[in-house]
Amino acid sequence: MLDSQHVLFHVTTDSQEDTIRKVVALAADTGRIKDISAVVQAVLDREQEGTTGFGKGIAIPHGKSDQVKEPTLLFARLANPVDWNSLDGNPVDTLFVILVPADAATEHLKILSKLARKLMHDDFVQQIKSIASTEALVQYVNAELQ
Repeated sequence: MLDSQHVLFHVTTDSQEDTIRKVVALAADTGRIKDISAVVQAVLDREQEGTTGFGKGIAIPHGKSDQVKEPTLLFARLANPVDWNSLDGNPVDTLFVILVPADAATEHLKILSKLARKLMHDDFVQQIKSIASTEALVQYVNAELQ
């Protein structure tokens, strides 16, 4: 589910849009998306419908687009928190970004549902915020989301 090429630590950013653009670029770099601008816009459009700021400093922005080749989960930990209009009012320092093809509507709901359930547990949140190794994070997240 989560691939080591789709993990970023210490991302320097100053806005939601800049954050989303930098994280989505990982999917472009690995050939998972065709047009980065279209995919970024799909994620931003979804964000306009309602915040994806989950709380606890975590956001789960997501988008569907015909420019996404296959379902993709990305992870980023920010160097400095960014305001995300989160439900608890706290800025975001940790993100999971979910990208799916336009015709794979249920796939992103499955991933989102699994993530949301795990994020309710403080131990999961603590682990994803503290694991320092890309490989260790990928192994942990994938094991937890099975």
